[in-house]
Amino acid sequence: MDTSSVIGLISLAALVILGISTGQIPAIVLNFHSVFVVVGGVAVTMLINTPIGLLTRSLGSISDLFTRTGELENPERTVQAVVQLAEQARSRGMMTMKDADPGIAGGFLKRVASAAVEYNDSKFVREVIEDEINKEVDARNEIVNFYRTMGLLSPMFGLIGTLLGIISVLKELSNPENIGPSMALAISSALYGIGFANIICIPIAGKLRAKAWLETNIKGLILTGVLEIMKGSVPLIVERRLQVYLSEKK
Repeated sequence: MDTSSVIGLISLAALVILGISTGQIPAIVLNFHSVFVVVGGVAVTMLINTPIGLLTRSLGSISDLFTRTGELENPERTVQAVVQLAEQARSRGMMTMKDADPGIAGGFLKRVASAAVEYNDSKFVREVIEDEINKEVDARNEIVNFYRTMGLLSPMFGLIGTLLGIISVLKELSNPENIGPSMALAISSALYGIGFANIICIPIAGKLRAKAWLETNIKGLILTGVLEIMKGSVPLIVERRLQVYLSEKK
């Protein structure tokens, strides 16, 4: 499980509870008007803006925020697996690459190693795997853009909610005692819009983008290592070639 996401959610909940209990967050901020305009408006707009397939994938990607990232952030285990594969291929032949660990990078190492054995053409393997990686990156970027778009729309709907609230305030000019609460209600919509964008949408987009980059780094490491094995490089050379992927995380 991704520790930073869990700590972030717990901290957010704690701050909200503390703010309400100490009065730092006024009770009037918690109102249906703001939720209806901001969350409802963003939801309807994204339904109109986004194809259903991308919408489903984007919402499903929320679970990625809480998946474990140890292998992605610490690729040493992957480097060791590739070097071990190089040692096996050099001592017992290329066919042993089919025995690659299926647990590395979600089975990506085994897929690339199997492709290397089946086609025995490094140029073809590179092209096919790079196309796969690039298409996956494009798909991940579309999901990230989904949440970035939500982050752009939220403050706009907050402003719309504020304008609607101000219209209600103008209706109450003959009742001065109602102007204050009505204005507070109007302004809270802007707060919801800005908060929803900066506390929910933008952080989700940032975390998904970071995980996509880490995953692409791991896949690039694996492809580089397998191509070196196909060239007949000794395990020491394979390991040295992969050191650049370890330095990128520092």
